[in-house]
Amino acid sequence: MPTLNRFPLLGLWAKEAARRLGYTKGESEALGHAYAVLYAIRANAVRHKKEEEEGEEKHPARKQKKAELLDFAGDELEVTHDSAGHVRGLVGGGRPQTPRSYHVSVEAKFPPGYYEKLEEAFHDVWHSLAPRTIKNKLVYKLYDQWKKSCANGRSVDLDKLLAWCKERTEDAR
Repeated sequence: MPTLNRFPLLGLWAKEAARRLGYTKGESEALGHAYAVLYAIRANAVRHKKEEEEGEEKHPARKQKKAELLDFAGDELEVTHDSAGHVRGLVGGGRPQTPRSYHVSVEAKFPPGYYEKLEEAFHDVWHSLAPRTIKNKLVYKLYDQWKKSCANGRSVDLDKLLAWCKERTEDAR
């Protein structure tokens, strides 16, 4: 039973939602990575708050490009644009989220053969829905459904996730 932690899965999930909304492949990869970073930060917020209360030393903030806010699926993502005008993520104050960072931090984490299978399955789920329905946190709401129903500890059972996607797209027909 192949499993994977949720971060790369959420990145791929959000990438496919961005593709459905009409973003280019590279922009979708940057947004998918930024979206996963946003939710990783939110998940760690309690831990960080506790560390600050215990008096741990803060690290100085890195200097970064000026960010703007992009409404993506009901969440505000900090973004910038590259020299060609393509959207790039700036969530978290560190390095920008780009197609290259997506390939390293998201795509490379999948077991052999599963990235392609899940990319197609996620694509099918998003294409069973009208783009206008993707707003208002649907990306996170559906993610939350499958992460719970396909959970294997803190990871996700990839075969169960593929079955969840298939069931979802069959129900939409």
